[in-house]
Amino acid sequence: MDIRIEKDGNEWYAVLPPNPELPDEEPLGLPAASKEEAEAEGRAWQAITQSSLYKFDFDENKGVYVVSIGKAGEKHEAPLLADAYQQAQEAYAKRVQEPPPPDAAQPEPKPKQLRKPRQSNGAKQEAEAPKPEEPKASTGVIQGNITSGNQLQDAAHRVRIDRLEMILVAFARTVIKEIKDGA
Repeated sequence: MDIRIEKDGNEWYAVLPPNPELPDEEPLGLPAASKEEAEAEGRAWQAITQSSLYKFDFDENKGVYVVSIGKAGEKHEAPLLADAYQQAQEAYAKRVQEPPPPDAAQPEPKPKQLRKPRQSNGAKQEAEAPKPEEPKASTGVIQGNITSGNQLQDAAHRVRIDRLEMILVAFARTVIKEIKDGA
């Protein structure tokens, strides 16, 4: 997608490529006060049109570009598309980097259903459900004040890893028991 930067009088324009669905339509130009702003407008337009996260529109009543983020529809307005896009990017980055609220409880995983016991030689064997283990205290949990989002993410990852380890150990014990019982 080639965007041309043109000057018309005192204004600069980022002239967008024509819409392939409307070949007879005149190309759209994004106005700016300087060549640098026109280039920024062109880059913002390209980034938004290639993204599935950001959408934009022009509010003719207010004379501003409106950039929205994802399905939530958080909207950011500015006279220049590049400025509205930058605001939207900063808001999204801030939202992604924020740690989850400490009081937000993680849902407990549902226990998996055991498969039906196998029958061998016509005799039905009873499957014993593995006993759930109590969660172990993670050695990687941070003591004291948490000073960055990375530390909180590391602690959350450690808890997930510990849970996965417990599940794998219980699974391995069940498999070993099944092998011993079957032999």
